[in-house]
Amino acid sequence: MLIFIAGMPRSGSTYSFNVVRRALSRRGSVASVTSDRRAQFTSNETAHAIYKAHDADDELLSLLRSGAVKSICTIRKPESAVLSWLNTFGGEPAHVVDTVMLPWMRLYERIAAYSLILSMDEIENRRLLSTWKVGRYVCPDYSLLEWAKDCHNLSKRRVSHLLKEIESKKRQVVDGGWTYYDEETFFHRRHISDRNQFNTKPDVLADIRKRLAPWLDKNGDLIRLDRNLMCPGQ
Repeated sequence: MLIFIAGMPRSGSTYSFNVVRRALSRRGSVASVTSDRRAQFTSNETAHAIYKAHDADDELLSLLRSGAVKSICTIRKPESAVLSWLNTFGGEPAHVVDTVMLPWMRLYERIAAYSLILSMDEIENRRLLSTWKVGRYVCPDYSLLEWAKDCHNLSKRRVSHLLKEIESKKRQVVDGGWTYYDEETFFHRRHISDRNQFNTKPDVLADIRKRLAPWLDKNGDLIRLDRNLMCPGQ
């Protein structure tokens, strides 16, 4: 089975990745693949493969449209995602929008109709239900016992403890240069350091909304696309 974890940056995609990873690992060997090893995703070296990235090539998009790949797409209010990125990794707002968010928005236009879409609000506030949705979407035989185990092992308390171990490098971490992350779970340092509330200058927020305007509704929320909605710019 091939699963594409294609969430908006800073929207809870790593949580959905770990639900998928745990579910598939009970059903055979699993390769967890990042964008620098894209070819491994479709190499058939393992029974299952999970590709966690914020972009996709034409081959992957074709596989997704044909049903050969399942996709899970997590989303949140785009301005909050940008500010969360800045709070966690640093950078300049305009640069983050242009190099991180705009490419993902264009990807979203192409994959939304073929993806299970979950909001960060659902993951944060209805985590039990979100876990069940992800598990059953990937594995129709995902059981209540599996669900209970995954909810327990991916609870906020457990994840917070894991992040402390990552910060102190007690776990096997991958150094990406600008950050480092846990080799097994893909959780980054400071992964859940924010909680949707950010202090920023009004002009910065206005510029973020302006740059992302084609994908936003009047409240600044992401327009949720499906097969019956036209993509921005078309």
